[in-house]
Amino acid sequence: MMCKGNNGGLPSLIVFDLDDCLWTPEMHELSGLPSIPVEGPLDPNDNESELGVVGMKVPSRKRGRGGGGFDWGGSEEIVELYPGARLALRELATNPKYKEVKIAVASTSLEPSYSRACIDGIEIVEGVTMRDMISFAQIGRTGKLSSTKTSHFRLIHEESGGVPYEEMLFFDDCNWGDHVGHVH
Repeated sequence: MMCKGNNGGLPSLIVFDLDDCLWTPEMHELSGLPSIPVEGPLDPNDNESELGVVGMKVPSRKRGRGGGGFDWGGSEEIVELYPGARLALRELATNPKYKEVKIAVASTSLEPSYSRACIDGIEIVEGVTMRDMISFAQIGRTGKLSSTKTSHFRLIHEESGGVPYEEMLFFDDCNWGDHVGHVH
């Protein structure tokens, strides 16, 4: 794909969906806010790489008085990037050829606060979180945002100073409609 513009054929802006595109599980599947950092190797291809926050965990919920009882879910709920997504974000963060490419996220998450907690906590390279990489974030489906991403794309277009859609690259796992084809 060749993008128009002054970026050597690269897009001016890359827009990612979050749930089931960059990470798993989807936010609406969680029982609560993912607030506990999970440490691990930041490079999924190198277990000896620097350690950092590779996921965000939902605190287990205990039933009963004094913290006794049982864990409701029976298993840990950890939001983690897909390995390929982590590699792509690491490349964008470290390769100088992408220094002029802006990153945005567009998500119709039913739990935008959960998404923001993950963006704030998950590191891509040591000391650089997803939040540090993202220039524009439109998450949720309230206010100016709807359940179709056209509203998200239009706001990102406005916030970016009018980057033309032809200079954007969109990544989304949506298979029930073409949200990108409806913007102009």
